[in-house]
Amino acid sequence: MKKILQLILLLALSTTPAWSQTCSVAAFKTQADVDNFSTAYPGCTVLNGNVGIVSTNITNLDGLRSVTRIAGSLNINFNPNLVSIAGLSSLEQLDGSLNIEDNDNLLTIDGLQKLVRPLQRIRIVYNERLTSIAALSGVTRIYNTLSIGANPALTSLEGLHNVTAVFGAVSIAQNDIIRDLNGLRRLKQVRWYLHIGNNKNLKSLKGMARMESLDGYLEISGNNALTSISELAQLKSANSIVITNNTLLSECAIKIICEKVKLGDTNISGNAVGCSTDEEVRLSDACTPKTLLRINAGGPAFTTATQKLFVADQYYAGIDRTSSIASGDILNTTNDVLYRSGRCSPSFSYNIPVTNELVNVILHFAETYFGAPGKKGGAGSRQFNVNIEGSRKLTNYDIFAEAGGALRAVQLTIPVMVTDGMLNIDFLTGAADLPRVSAIEVTASPTLSPVADGMINMGIYRNTNYGSAKYLNVRRVLNQEPTYIGDALTYIKFQLPVGKAEITSAKLRLYTSTYWESADIHAYGVNDDSWTEETLTGNNAPAASTSSLGSTTVNEVAQYREIDVTSYVNAQRQSGDVLVSFMLDDPNKTSVTATVNSKELGALGPQLVFQTTPIVQTSNMTARLGEEVILSEVQEKQPSIVFPNPIKGQFTVSLSAEHSGPVSFELINASGTSHAIQTPQNAKPGENAEVNIAGMLLNPGIYLLKIKSDAFTEIVKTLVTE
Repeated sequence: MKKILQLILLLALSTTPAWSQTCSVAAFKTQADVDNFSTAYPGCTVLNGNVGIVSTNITNLDGLRSVTRIAGSLNINFNPNLVSIAGLSSLEQLDGSLNIEDNDNLLTIDGLQKLVRPLQRIRIVYNERLTSIAALSGVTRIYNTLSIGANPALTSLEGLHNVTAVFGAVSIAQNDIIRDLNGLRRLKQVRWYLHIGNNKNLKSLKGMARMESLDGYLEISGNNALTSISELAQLKSANSIVITNNTLLSECAIKIICEKVKLGDTNISGNAVGCSTDEEVRLSDACTPKTLLRINAGGPAFTTATQKLFVADQYYAGIDRTSSIASGDILNTTNDVLYRSGRCSPSFSYNIPVTNELVNVILHFAETYFGAPGKKGGAGSRQFNVNIEGSRKLTNYDIFAEAGGALRAVQLTIPVMVTDGMLNIDFLTGAADLPRVSAIEVTASPTLSPVADGMINMGIYRNTNYGSAKYLNVRRVLNQEPTYIGDALTYIKFQLPVGKAEITSAKLRLYTSTYWESADIHAYGVNDDSWTEETLTGNNAPAASTSSLGSTTVNEVAQYREIDVTSYVNAQRQSGDVLVSFMLDDPNKTSVTATVNSKELGALGPQLVFQTTPIVQTSNMTARLGEEVILSEVQEKQPSIVFPNPIKGQFTVSLSAEHSGPVSFELINASGTSHAIQTPQNAKPGENAEVNIAGMLLNPGIYLLKIKSDAFTEIVKTLVTE
């Protein structure tokens, strides 16, 4: 009996059609094809391969309600009478792409709610009356591209709100009435490019706040209602950026754009003031912050009348001593409070974390003791030295003499190049009494990038244009042959800043090197600014208009070198010329080829660094750290020592014997955040203390170890490694 039942079962299976579970239908071309599907393919739930729905008379897909999977792509294209795709309500898996194109009467894509697996591609374009794509809410990832475009009635991108990654490109374009991108609010990563273009009523990029990674390029163009792209502030990567013809867009200086505009990897044009050109964005306060840090030395946080915040005293090291007066009118300022307090001790320093760049250090002083009412002394009573980045900047500086009396504010601006991520300012005892400073500002030095640069050849290639070259040459050869490859000269043009403030310093900075030996490269002024980098050749290049403005020696070491061009820049500015051009030449004809990075390289290109404030002239450029005069009666405290340094999980502090009482420790990172350290049991003055920070989860970097006791506070610079 058992064998008979098995035979009957086998016979039954053998009579079941092969297409009972899967079938192949390349296209549905009529409404009848759709309606008769279950009859023509009974039991079929899986369609093999790509499926097309292309017809002039299909109105609905109700006949496909049994389909749960399409093992390929689904193309719903060019169906002018299709009004509903609700018949796909059982579709759970689409192995390929979803294409919905040119369906003039399709209002929604309801019916796709069960699609939850990642799709290869989603392309929904040219659907005249489509208002909603909310049915796509089950999709979380797209392995290829996402394109939502030319859907003039689409009200929002809601439906894409669970998509976190697109491993291809994203294009949101020509959707006339969407007002934001909130439907993309979980999107974090796009692999190829992100294009947001010609969406007439798009007012903001709301919904893009989680967007972090873009491997390709970003293009935002033709969105005439868009005013800001601040929602992309979290974007950390992009190869290049195009922002053009968004007529109301005035705010585009977010972090990623600031980074790319400095490298020359942006095309910004046709937008509103504030985002109208690459140069405007690069020089904006957001991209080139005028102030990096302000510190109220020896005092608490203080905000000036013009809303400038000076943070409470920090980043100091050495002998911890401050001085202040309770009241008193400070002349030459409206911010009296700032100058009434100050850091004042035999020897102290500030170690301020900054980016590696040229900065201005502004020191604020006021003499509040010598020569003040009821106090003795005056000029010569206080004289001290200041070193910045290991170089003497002030020798026997006398606040009273420089300010013209006691209780008078005076400021000094000192340009400094920082190369190690830490600005070191040392205040050292000089000829009389103790150093004193009231406040410190660190500001970015104003820097211009070229509007044009190029090279010319004076030999057999004199007709050649080198406007797109990344490296420009300077070369002069003595007694060369007519067929020689030719002398090479470099031209650079800058647009000067607006305003009437006198430029007190202007330096042409060139990133240069030679292949061998060395040469002195000279800069010359060129009054004819009509040349362009696209047309400049040896046949039409303008001649120099001045004698040598200055020179720099170039050798095999590739680095920035400077030539002072202050006089020529001021002369051009005073004549009303907003452009200034320079020619680089080797008048000694050394036959050495010097290369200059062009602006096409972006990073390390030519710069014109200028100042409009008084500059402190170093009184003794050869002075070294050990040459300052120390008063015999001043005894400095012996500092504590940290070893090993760099430090990892554990390290030892050899505590100074100058400490007394309980000793506490804390680490301060580059942003000023303090991390308290549990005080070791063996922390006693004059002895070694074992410190353990293994459980603190600190990021690697430079930290200031603050050691404090009843006697004094000291700061030791440390490097925490993984």
